[in-house]
Amino acid sequence: MSNLSFADKQYLENALRLDTGFVLNFTDATFKDFFAEFGINIDDPKYAVNGTSKAKKMRAFWKIENNQTVGKVIIELAAMYRNQELRLQPLVKFSTEIEKIGHKLMMYDDVEQAMPKRKQRNDELKIELRPEIHNHVKTYLNNEDYFHAVEEGYKIVRRKLRELTGKEKATEAFAENNYEKIFGHLPENPIEQDFFTGIKFLNMAIQYFRNEKAHDIAKPLNRNLALHYLALTSLAYDLITRNEEDKD
Repeated sequence: MSNLSFADKQYLENALRLDTGFVLNFTDATFKDFFAEFGINIDDPKYAVNGTSKAKKMRAFWKIENNQTVGKVIIELAAMYRNQELRLQPLVKFSTEIEKIGHKLMMYDDVEQAMPKRKQRNDELKIELRPEIHNHVKTYLNNEDYFHAVEEGYKIVRRKLRELTGKEKATEAFAENNYEKIFGHLPENPIEQDFFTGIKFLNMAIQYFRNEKAHDIAKPLNRNLALHYLALTSLAYDLITRNEEDKD
């Protein structure tokens, strides 16, 4: 499965006009020949799970194949698109953006996908980060840029505080007159007061951890430690958005 983002898929959909069911000026035969150059049989039933049009096969291909394969095909599509653009006036530059998407996918490492999963150790736990956190930092994690993955995770929590209260610093956002904005109500008893205070200090920890990273140069960060920090951001985000989600 490729890491093609939703935004990049939408760009490709619009640039290639997949809403028509076609892809560029391919016929069924030339479409098959194009993919054969990459050792791919695009007529394989696995690409026709949602339909047999060229556009639907292309979407299935994006979803099924790995980053390297999808990236190479997209880059070649960009080259073909560039040939069409040469005949257009004024000159448009869709091909440049398509090519960027292909190269972005090529940056991902597919080794982990190809390797068998190792047996989980007794001291290892599997957790799921909030999608708001994971979707934003996954590129940094895949590129092993753990310092910036953590820094960006902090930013997501701070931005949510700003959306809720107008303040992104926890020391300001958790003023008592903002409790209803964050939690939906004031604490109803001492136990809930302790819980709210705990969430406040959790977010304050993120504020100061973020300040330490923002005011220092980027430096190598251990993956395991980075995941611990990201788990902290995920918990903080979850706790300050529960009231918002309850309304939905």
